[in-house]
Amino acid sequence: MLGSFDYVRARTAAEASTALAERPDAAVLAGGTDLLVDARSGVRCPSLLVDIKGIGELGELVCGDDGVSIGAAVPLNRVIEHATVRGQLPGLAAAAESIATYQLRNRATLVGNICNASPAADMAPILLALGAEVIAVGGSGERAIPIAEFFIGVKRNTLDAGEIATRVAIRISSKVRTVALKQQRIRGHDLAVVNVAGAYLPEADRLTLAIGSCAPTPTLLDPMMVGSASPGDLAAEALDQAGGAICPIDDVRSSAAYRSAVLPVLLRRAIEGLLSGKGGA
Repeated sequence: MLGSFDYVRARTAAEASTALAERPDAAVLAGGTDLLVDARSGVRCPSLLVDIKGIGELGELVCGDDGVSIGAAVPLNRVIEHATVRGQLPGLAAAAESIATYQLRNRATLVGNICNASPAADMAPILLALGAEVIAVGGSGERAIPIAEFFIGVKRNTLDAGEIATRVAIRISSKVRTVALKQQRIRGHDLAVVNVAGAYLPEADRLTLAIGSCAPTPTLLDPMMVGSASPGDLAAEALDQAGGAICPIDDVRSSAAYRSAVLPVLLRRAIEGLLSGKGGA
């Protein structure tokens, strides 16, 4: 059962920030697909829910010449179904589509997925590979947090007390290629055993990869220059990089050994998809 709590429907991001700052155990309510489950099971017991769904700017998904901006209240299905996202960033759409069921994706949000900061967050690797920024508003005003600095531990992000993530900003080249791959135990709705995402800029010949569910936080690898290297060589280089940053574990979804066996396969598939131009999912 849900415990007792107060409820505020914020009208602006600043109002939401103020409410959060006044109650250290307050929680933001957008989609609620993680929060309400945690509250019902006793994992989290917020004394105040700050509902941000009525803040107009947080419901905006904007695609322009300078990139894509996805508000904190934008549900995943809007991201998936947006023509520009599907056309220019198929890896982002694929990652979003791998989350939960259609019905849940009508409520769950991209920003909520990363703020939850699960090591297996499905949106984290593709956003890392794309060099996204989290735009946050707090008592000191607005700031942009590079996504590579956003995750600081299991279920922990770098937002300060009273700060609210208002949107994710992605600066993109029209020629960027993206891919997102996910290995899970079963077909359908399941968390990732391993997830891998990548972005490739042909004009720069630069490849960036990121890995999820193999460390306490999603892991961004250093960019690699492709040159004449084969997908197998690049996958080996990526795996060598990852070796010092990841530490697969045994848990209810997988063994560490299985994760370690799956990771090089997904890395190679992602690289092959990016270099061939047939990536996306």
